[in-house]
Amino acid sequence: MKRRKALQTIPLSAAGMYGAAQAAFGNDMCTDNASTGNNGSLADQYRKKIIERLTWVRENQSESLMEAAYAIARTYENGGTCYQVAWDAGHSESDSWDGRNGEPEIFSTDFSADKVKKGDLILCSAQVGDAAALKKKGAYIIGCPSSWSGDARLSELVRPEIQAIRLKPHADLWIENNATTLGGVVYVKGMPAPIGPVSGCVGKTTIWMMLADACRILARRGINVTVKGDEPKISGKSGDTLDYRNFSGWANLNEPLMDDYFDEVMRQFELIDAEAGTIKKIASLCVDSVLNGGKIYGYSLESSVSGEASTRRSGLSITRGVSRNNLDTAEKRKNFGGTSKDIVIMGITKPDDDFDLIALDMFKKRGMKVVSIGAMTRSQTKPAGRKVYDETLLHAGKMCDTYGIFAVPGIDQRICPTSGVLLDQLYWTTMMNVVEQYIDRTGDVPGVYLSGALKGGMEHLYRMNELYSGNEY
Repeated sequence: MKRRKALQTIPLSAAGMYGAAQAAFGNDMCTDNASTGNNGSLADQYRKKIIERLTWVRENQSESLMEAAYAIARTYENGGTCYQVAWDAGHSESDSWDGRNGEPEIFSTDFSADKVKKGDLILCSAQVGDAAALKKKGAYIIGCPSSWSGDARLSELVRPEIQAIRLKPHADLWIENNATTLGGVVYVKGMPAPIGPVSGCVGKTTIWMMLADACRILARRGINVTVKGDEPKISGKSGDTLDYRNFSGWANLNEPLMDDYFDEVMRQFELIDAEAGTIKKIASLCVDSVLNGGKIYGYSLESSVSGEASTRRSGLSITRGVSRNNLDTAEKRKNFGGTSKDIVIMGITKPDDDFDLIALDMFKKRGMKVVSIGAMTRSQTKPAGRKVYDETLLHAGKMCDTYGIFAVPGIDQRICPTSGVLLDQLYWTTMMNVVEQYIDRTGDVPGVYLSGALKGGMEHLYRMNELYSGNEY
């Protein structure tokens, strides 16, 4: 199809996409349109949509999530490998890395199709590759829709070759998440796409829900898993009283944990309101930087906040991402392009990580404004020594801790942290405030990225990069 004809077939306006989304979801989905001015702040709209999406998943997919937990536990027990690859959990596609506090060592991210064997399990979306071949090898496939595939709603908006990428026909178990090919959920007049992606919060929450019950099931069978991270080991047996300031008891191995994880995430989302003033101040500093010719950097140790800030579908072109991978040598830090005009939002999952502190020192040495979001405590206690949030201009994230939230009998450390989910929510709540303040102060809207899978999406991405002075780091 010629480019001109392709651009004619896709509604590259918020109004056109809004109509397409309404047609796909009906009156109860994607119905907020910020251009009307009648639906509250953009941040409120975004949180409402996240909660709606997660609530729908809980109410309609709990049986499938529990079946997935049993499949994961069964694979681990039988000696198979559980792979997590391309699960749609944000631009990072993961909440897993070496040393991740609270992560049970069940999933491997060291995936290649050649390694897969009969009896293995793959948690994935269509980006896993040749799903039919993996199925033929005897792998058990747990799938979900991804915006970059023909499995998502509004697939008619993506290029034909993307429409052809489908996992659902090959999946043994399907976890529906109502993903659309647009990605975002909040519509702003003048923007060519909705902003505010939801896959980070939805994907991370569902991963931890499945892992929580997989660990519970394994523990019931006397099979204990090791946990990543530097939390001190929990000692004692079920029923013991531990000297932990936040220890609220051992998990009951006879009752599902996924609902408890969901409820805790919802509770922490509500607590973001307690820091609304701080978030607005962070957003104001961000807009100051942009209007003074600077950029907004999103930093995180791994690809969480940094991924959300990097050419993200339904993300802003005034942001750019930076992670440990960009700064892990003296040469890379020397060549980092940040200046005194810029601001960096540091997303942290623990308050005193050694590399985060190295990055903090580098940002400050360059004269950048530095703010932070994320976990402030370890076991609800501020750690001794240097802490990132003590040395930044502003910080939001009082609601979540470094460690996991479940103490499972037989497992040495608590499992299933909320810090990754909350980083997504805190970051996008901040960006919603940035958009509102940018509009209020200039009358214009900032640039927004379309998905590169959409017809005309890559052309739009390159145009945004050019107009906003090359936001690729």
